[in-house]
Amino acid sequence: MRSEAEDFVARLLKRRPELKDEVATKLGTAAALEGTDAADIRALETIVSEQRPVFFAGQDESGQSLIDLVDASIRGGEARYLKEELSRRQAVVAPLLNRIGRIDVEGMTGASFVGTGWIIDDGIVVTNRHVAEVIGRRSPAGYSFRMGAAGQPVSLSFATGHLKGEVVPGISVPIASVLYIEPDESGVDIAFLKLSVQSSVGTLSALPIRHASIGESTPLCVLGYPAKASPRVIPDQALMQDLFRDVYDVKRVAPGYLARQAPDLITHDCATLGGNSGSAVIVMETGEVAGLHFAGIYLRENQAVPASLLRDYRERRRWTRAPIVETGRLQTPAPAPPAAATTITITITVNDGTASVALGGGNGARSVEAVERAAATFLRQGPRALLAARLGYAEEESEQPLIVAAVSQSRLGEAVGWPASFEGVPVRYEAATLSEQLDARSNLEAAGDISYDDEARSQRQFALDPITEEMSVRAHLSPEYGFEELQGFFAAATGTLHSAMYEMQGAKIAEMIEDALVRGVVMVLTADRKSEPPEPGDKTSSDPLKVEVSTQFAGWATTHQFRYQIVPVGRRGLVASAYHIKVTVDDGGRFWLSSGNWKNSSSQPLVDETMRQRATETDLPGNRDWHVIASSPTLAERFRNHIRQDFLRSNQLERPEGLEIDPMVLVPAATQAIEERKPPSRVLPPLDVSGLIRAQPLLTPDRGGRAYTDPMLELIKSARQSLLFQIPYIGTRPDPSVHRGNIDELIDALVEKLKTLEDARVLLRVGNDGFSDNRHVSWYFRSRGVDGNRLKQLGDHHTKGMVVDGKRVMIGSHNWSSQGVSVNRDASIIFNEQRLAGYFGEAFEIDWDRANPVTAKRFVREMPELVTGGQETAAAPAGFALKPLSEILGETDD
Repeated sequence: MRSEAEDFVARLLKRRPELKDEVATKLGTAAALEGTDAADIRALETIVSEQRPVFFAGQDESGQSLIDLVDASIRGGEARYLKEELSRRQAVVAPLLNRIGRIDVEGMTGASFVGTGWIIDDGIVVTNRHVAEVIGRRSPAGYSFRMGAAGQPVSLSFATGHLKGEVVPGISVPIASVLYIEPDESGVDIAFLKLSVQSSVGTLSALPIRHASIGESTPLCVLGYPAKASPRVIPDQALMQDLFRDVYDVKRVAPGYLARQAPDLITHDCATLGGNSGSAVIVMETGEVAGLHFAGIYLRENQAVPASLLRDYRERRRWTRAPIVETGRLQTPAPAPPAAATTITITITVNDGTASVALGGGNGARSVEAVERAAATFLRQGPRALLAARLGYAEEESEQPLIVAAVSQSRLGEAVGWPASFEGVPVRYEAATLSEQLDARSNLEAAGDISYDDEARSQRQFALDPITEEMSVRAHLSPEYGFEELQGFFAAATGTLHSAMYEMQGAKIAEMIEDALVRGVVMVLTADRKSEPPEPGDKTSSDPLKVEVSTQFAGWATTHQFRYQIVPVGRRGLVASAYHIKVTVDDGGRFWLSSGNWKNSSSQPLVDETMRQRATETDLPGNRDWHVIASSPTLAERFRNHIRQDFLRSNQLERPEGLEIDPMVLVPAATQAIEERKPPSRVLPPLDVSGLIRAQPLLTPDRGGRAYTDPMLELIKSARQSLLFQIPYIGTRPDPSVHRGNIDELIDALVEKLKTLEDARVLLRVGNDGFSDNRHVSWYFRSRGVDGNRLKQLGDHHTKGMVVDGKRVMIGSHNWSSQGVSVNRDASIIFNEQRLAGYFGEAFEIDWDRANPVTAKRFVREMPELVTGGQETAAAPAGFALKPLSEILGETDD
């Protein structure tokens, strides 16, 4: 079996054998490949990218639709053929363009359109469910538009124009209503919109939908509106800019071919981006619709609802019926792959020889590379239920790697009928972690990403460059001194406090804030939805340690100088999933920065001197967190300016509840026992350091996460003797063949130092509430040749810190996940200061001494399961409870 890139090359050579020399050159000569197991995946992916051009939809001088075949990047032999084929099919494809429209929106800050749609019936536009859910919601009366900026309904239109160099404006018809949104449970990503009755609507006839199957060599094209994608979605930004000519949000024609077809899904290899959701996939020869594009998985496949389902929905006029989940006809499982496969080769004949590229392994010793390739191929070719596949090792101390395949908890029972091996490699099945389930979701290609405003932060006062100035820093730790030091920071505050916080909880935290407000301190709070005030009538905890601070917001706003703003998250929110920062700045040039939330039950526990004196015998309650209180006018100004801008920008964006639906998660009622944390060998008192110090602030999602990633890469690569890294979890790849950008660059740099430095160690957190699994990190390190003694785990540690060579230290709130280092709001700081590095290095050693190895354990069978994108769901089965995803993520951050 082959990976997607290898399969693409095999299909290409089958269609275009005349390109064998060109492909052979890209892959390398036979001599260069001698002794290798497989072609360089990067070379294969280059071939894939070069063969799929994208063309502008245009007009002639009279305004008639045409395809602009001149202004395009043609990078490969099949790309030239597809251009010629489009030229031959101009008369068939071009007339369809005026029935493809952009779904424009007014009243939604940061978004001019949400996706693509096309005419499927008289006055009816079809698009994707995930596009319609951005603008509409289910209500007791049917469907209604979401609220936009200032609490007003959004205004929508179906616009057939938006062409590059438009001569005659296209038709723009108001969208009267959302007719129907298919429930998540059905698996069909489809929705229908009704156009307002206007004379122009009559000119928009429905597109024909194909009845026959599609041959592998039948050229297709996607008609829609690709929008610019962030580095998180498309790491190779230079390639995207070249193929799309760095022009986005206009109508495009993207040719390609079918990859595979099934009753409920077709996949294709046309080039798409965000905004293409709802595009029509067209058979070039006939002008018929082959599918409704809805998703792309980077370097894997593009997905579409097949013509057979589109015809069924249209013939039954599904939009006229109530939203009932119809699962019976959609349960056609893909055939399971064979239990094992022999070695397969792609053979490319060159002028004077043969380049043979092996794709599979035999039964002997298996290299790490061969198993990872097999895992990536199994993820694509194996049972459709697979969410992740990675290299792993058995519980026994075996040196031979195997494939660990993950599925959702509810599908795990089906694994008894699935292959026990693949390409000669044993396969083990386990329940997917929550992070694997989130990563496995297709990139649903509605237009836009987050609405973080980099462009508004280009002035000097927002700069994130290193700063060298006279400053004082007070370093301290939780649980020993966290709350006591935070109280002291608030007690000394005057003027205005600008606070940015993920979560606030506890009566003592509320008292601390109120004491400052009573003294006349002004507080401006920017907070995550975890700190959102409860709805009227919502129950709050009777436990004083867990009382929600947000219950005090309304009273404080009335009686004191207190303002707050809840940050919108999700698509078109300020950040992707969490406003995870922990920073407070006062007017005196001081700031508090931490890895810990304001929760006296975990990150800021109540600890007194008596408890500290007994800490080496009885461990203190609460998380291990690192904190600093620093006096630095420039750094304080930079953090304050960003927090102020977060407040302003969040106020401009839509209300949080209008941006996304909080998915529900099934959580096992009985959790695994977590090993008890040993007491520390000693307690470190706070350390005061002052002098001329160099420091660099690190923020995400600034510059797509590069404002964090680039300095962190420099810090890691600068290590010469030692690197000590304390982090709750590291999100390793659920798909070995997909490079995820920032996070994988950081992991690769870390692994290199773990292999080469005299002293390099990583300390993870035990448990992580099913969100992630430390075994995955252990397996990955082991597969890269990292000594297993360099990894340990410790209960209740929440630190995100790194000490390099005992001279430089990073502390802050950044988790090492794909979103944590890219598109969530987090704040960290690097100090070039040996005394601070020594202090936190000693804290690391204290925790390392009381930590335990990441032990082998039986494959986990009960894990949280992401069950739906909406709030409507059945009761939880026995042994499980239903919780919103946001609540689970909050618990993970305790």
